[in-house]
Amino acid sequence: MNKKILGGVSALAVGVVGTGVYLAVPASAGPSPSTTTKAAKQHPGHRARRVRAVRGIHGQATVRTKKGFAQVDWQRGTLTATSGGTLSVRSVDGTTWQWKTDGTTKVRKDGAKSAVSKLASGDFVVILGRDASGARTANRVVVPKKVPAKATTSPTPSHG
Repeated sequence: MNKKILGGVSALAVGVVGTGVYLAVPASAGPSPSTTTKAAKQHPGHRARRVRAVRGIHGQATVRTKKGFAQVDWQRGTLTATSGGTLSVRSVDGTTWQWKTDGTTKVRKDGAKSAVSKLASGDFVVILGRDASGARTANRVVVPKKVPAKATTSPTPSHG
């Protein structure tokens, strides 16, 4: 298997599992705030670089939680519609998923807390949640401050 593909798949798997663990494990199970703060001061930007290194656009992962296993879904793409608590997100490869929102859905827009009602069609979003009986429920929706050009344009086919 091509080393670049294997490396990309490995990085994607690590990012998805890390995201799933972040979503699935309660905050009380994480490291103490002093440990987290100390690590952040010693290695600023490491977390951001890891997140940027993940090039995947949508996926699913099974993660272990204290209560057992959970299926975690994630997607990066353009918000195409919002209607009655449902978000439609289209990834750059053409995949469109519907996400239900509820009172527990957390939204960050341009680096600040926001609300589902503030999301607009055309926003580039990163959405994370769970798949329960075929219905995806969004736990977090993030509209980043900066959207990389590659995140919204289809790749050109390579001949080789």
